[in-house]
Amino acid sequence: MGYFGHLTRGSRGIRKLKAVLVWVLVLALMSALYPKLERVMDSADAAIAPIEGRVTHVRDGDTIEVGPIAIRFRTLDCAERGTQAGDRATEHMRQLADGAEVICDLDGRQSFDREIGSCRLSDGRDLDALMLETGVCERFR
Repeated sequence: MGYFGHLTRGSRGIRKLKAVLVWVLVLALMSALYPKLERVMDSADAAIAPIEGRVTHVRDGDTIEVGPIAIRFRTLDCAERGTQAGDRATEHMRQLADGAEVICDLDGRQSFDREIGSCRLSDGRDLDALMLETGVCERFR
């Protein structure tokens, strides 16, 4: 009969054993998923709370840094720095935003080390729109 032979099919003991096993499984699953859930929650918070601050660095035409946070503009596709068009886009973004106070809305996604979002100057002008209007960048598809 074995050690568990005294536990019959409807007994309280077997039900308790099943309940304990279910809880152990649930806890193991939760601990395995916790880091992923934490990242999802952080992303959700980032999408809600705008970033406000001074532009500390212009990387190129479609990426700025606000303090330590690098922000890739959601709707811009600019040529790469080091090309004539890319250098022109970078210089135009510098003229618009370098050292300026901005408010950036992030959507919770990332591209490499950059948050994805859009930014507006303190006077309300949208940096994505300004770059598109001048023709130095194209709309990201």
